[in-house]
Amino acid sequence: MIVTVVRHGQTVANETNTIQGQSDTALNPLGIKQAHCVAKRLQGVAFAAVYSSDLSRAMDTARIIAPEQEPIPTPGLREWNLGAWQGMSAQEVRERFPGELEAFLNDRPGLCVTGGETKSEVYERAAGFLRALPAKHAGQHVLVVSHCGLIRALLKEVMAVSGPWPRQPQVANASISRFVFDKGVWQLACWNDTAHLQGLESDRGNY
Repeated sequence: MIVTVVRHGQTVANETNTIQGQSDTALNPLGIKQAHCVAKRLQGVAFAAVYSSDLSRAMDTARIIAPEQEPIPTPGLREWNLGAWQGMSAQEVRERFPGELEAFLNDRPGLCVTGGETKSEVYERAAGFLRALPAKHAGQHVLVVSHCGLIRALLKEVMAVSGPWPRQPQVANASISRFVFDKGVWQLACWNDTAHLQGLESDRGNY
């Protein structure tokens, strides 16, 4: 089984470095162009199913990539719920929640942003989704459209990383990553591929 994972295209919140979390933000003009670049890159790939976070930025990206297949809205693929931080700039978080931000930047175990989720809760959502796929799609190729934090949590499951899932490596807007499930083992085939964006890359706004 092959799982192609795409991060949604850029949003206005990404552009302005505003924290989105699970707030429902739309693609900006660059994000729409990025999604079309992904569509061109993946043209001709026959996906057995298209799964997407049910947030607009992901669903709209999925619809552009695979216009003939309505994506399956999947709340478990939503971004990390960052609670009170959502809608704030990094500077505002630094001023209002300095202790939480320090814990976040240093991957402190058990961190829970005020009103949000812990990393463990995000990971369990991601891992639960991924573990269910082989039984549903043995030998098939599926597309998943999601968010930076959730995709990093998927990587933790694929790589069997112990401890907290990392805030690195980068997951760029409209990047393509690919996981392969073969003989009961997950393998990483590619990560954060942006070759298709051809100068339309964006490097702002991870969450």
